[in-house]
Amino acid sequence: MVLFLISSTAFATSIVAIRNNDEIVIGADSKTTLTQMSDSVGEQGSVAKCKIVQAGNFFFASAGSAGIGPLESSGNLDPEFNLKEVIAKGLRGNARIADKVKNLEKILVGNLSQIAEKARQDNAAFFIERFVDHTIHTFIIAGVDNDQLVLLVRTFKLIISPSGSLSFEIGRFTCPGDCDSPFITLFEGQTEAIRTYLQVNRYFLYRTDPITAVRSLVDLEISANPSFVGPPVDILRITRTGTEWIQRKSLCLDIQESSILQDEAADRIIQ
Repeated sequence: MVLFLISSTAFATSIVAIRNNDEIVIGADSKTTLTQMSDSVGEQGSVAKCKIVQAGNFFFASAGSAGIGPLESSGNLDPEFNLKEVIAKGLRGNARIADKVKNLEKILVGNLSQIAEKARQDNAAFFIERFVDHTIHTFIIAGVDNDQLVLLVRTFKLIISPSGSLSFEIGRFTCPGDCDSPFITLFEGQTEAIRTYLQVNRYFLYRTDPITAVRSLVDLEISANPSFVGPPVDILRITRTGTEWIQRKSLCLDIQESSILQDEAADRIIQ
């Protein structure tokens, strides 16, 4: 089994994905934090979200800066754009997944640049602490492509040049392709508690079925970081013959055969 860890210091999310010869299992916590960007950065509390989203025949989960928009006096969010919606639209259609993701990278770089520039203008100290040289967005995509179980990761690390211009270093990992084994475990978002546990319990992933492992590892982060990671845990299982929710809250949509899905309410989030 290959253990692939993603460093993601700015994320208030915990997502775990396990792939083997027969299935992909993805689990995610539910807590989403809202941050008001101004001269004085203020946390606007948290809301529950379904972080595993269907887009056509694929599913994705993401963590990090996810959208931007003014916060209304009523507490609702009036977004300029939402990255979950951007990713979902980019993954629909009949093209191969590699082509979809290549185009999606370009779109996300533009959106993330807007989020980063907004943060820099509103609060330079916060921008330097949370954005500069950090991975500010990551997404995992899973599904069946040409009868293969595909698990794909993209990370977007913000780089600022001496002149002040912004760019992104994109990390890419795709299995099959970059993996030496069909057995892969990916951690996204908060991972410190998971890594500490696995250092002590080295055979946990070998001895535990994927569903139980995913649930247990996300629960570890919920217990360790309750301010940023929260219940309930949603778990999805993908095989070559179909996809099913193992457990989910009501916010997670039914699995649909078509790509015509309800758009989840967009939000302005820095997780």
